[in-house]
Amino acid sequence: MTALFLTSLESVALLLLMAIPGFICAKLKMLNKAEAVKFLSVTLLYILQPFVTVNSFLNTEFNSGILLNMLAVFLFTAVTELLVLGIGIGITKAIKPLDVDSKGIISYGGAFGNLGYMCIPFLQLLAPGQHELILYASCAVVVFNLLGWTIGNYVITGDKKYMSIKKAIFNPPTLSFIIAMPLFVCNINFARFNLDGIANIFRLFADAVGPLSMTLLGIKLAEMSLKDIFLDYRTYIASGIKLIIYPIVGFLIILLMTTFMDVSDIKLNLVALSAMPVANNCMMFASMANTDTSLAAKEVMISTILSCVTIPLCIMIML
Repeated sequence: MTALFLTSLESVALLLLMAIPGFICAKLKMLNKAEAVKFLSVTLLYILQPFVTVNSFLNTEFNSGILLNMLAVFLFTAVTELLVLGIGIGITKAIKPLDVDSKGIISYGGAFGNLGYMCIPFLQLLAPGQHELILYASCAVVVFNLLGWTIGNYVITGDKKYMSIKKAIFNPPTLSFIIAMPLFVCNINFARFNLDGIANIFRLFADAVGPLSMTLLGIKLAEMSLKDIFLDYRTYIASGIKLIIYPIVGFLIILLMTTFMDVSDIKLNLVALSAMPVANNCMMFASMANTDTSLAAKEVMISTILSCVTIPLCIMIML
């Protein structure tokens, strides 16, 4: 247990250390923060995320058991996110001082974790070379996008016009998953075809998601006052839902799943995605709807800082 805690703690610590260069560059005004954030966001979403997904498929030989595990991860992610979203809505309704915008942003933050920009890099560090883990994580990202752009976005905005099935499907991570799936089923992969040069290119792009996503976090962190982040009680509500309630719900669902299937191959994925902090796109959706972007940003930051402790604890307790 102690060894598992220390291993996961080391992985989280190494991941967050990658945020330091971006933080320093931003603090020393060595770059235009707005342009740097935009560039890194576009690079991560449109280039690196698709490479992560396709690379995981192309390094995994087809197995019907993997398809069943993917379905299990898909259903687990959907059910857990929806349950926690409902719990978050109930909790925020009970807290009278919160305004409507805050309730939506807190509820969303509690239900949707940072799967693409933190869970995948975390798994890459914790279990290097385990492409099946990244494949399952990519499956969870698809669910995240489908629910985030529809129900999640509605919770933040309170307006159905912001719900977009089109954007939920036609986004780089989801499209790359759809494109790579037939290759996987047809067993077209790097194990079957000797394409070492191309395989190395895919690997390099896929491995870059961790450093660049953390650089982006460092730049964003440099823009904010730590005093302002830590003194806003609303951030602790969102962080409590995401880092405590979500893992508990996830753990109970995992226990239920073990009664009718073997979850040993996907358990690390289920635990890791349950433990992640608030998703970055909480800020994007809040900005789109002209709601409290500051609260969304603070939720992301405080939950990420607190996750340094909660992620290793979840891994130790739930595995």
